[in-house]
Amino acid sequence: MAFSDKIKEFVEQGLAVSKDVLSKAGDKAKEWGEMGVLRMEIIQLRSQAQKLTAKLGAIVYETLVEKGQSSVTKDSPALRDTLLQITTLEKQIDEREATFRAKGGKDDDLKE
Repeated sequence: MAFSDKIKEFVEQGLAVSKDVLSKAGDKAKEWGEMGVLRMEIIQLRSQAQKLTAKLGAIVYETLVEKGQSSVTKDSPALRDTLLQITTLEKQIDEREATFRAKGGKDDDLKE
């Protein structure tokens, strides 16, 4: 085999290895990007749930103190919609967290 053929073969092997490495790096970057998006979604959903929980507390206070009702239940019209929204958000958070973990994410990565 001539020297030029050996160089050509060496360069072709190097290119093949480089393509493989770049492909793997691209896949990893995409995965990290997806995990970053999931993490942000989880944080936003948690924030929404916290706001709704505070709203729920305000509704209960208003109902009991300001309106003078003696009790409230989860079926009270003033609470029903907010409780449903919180429950829906909890399910979405659980689903996103499960997806995050399935992609290799750790619980510590979800702490704010």
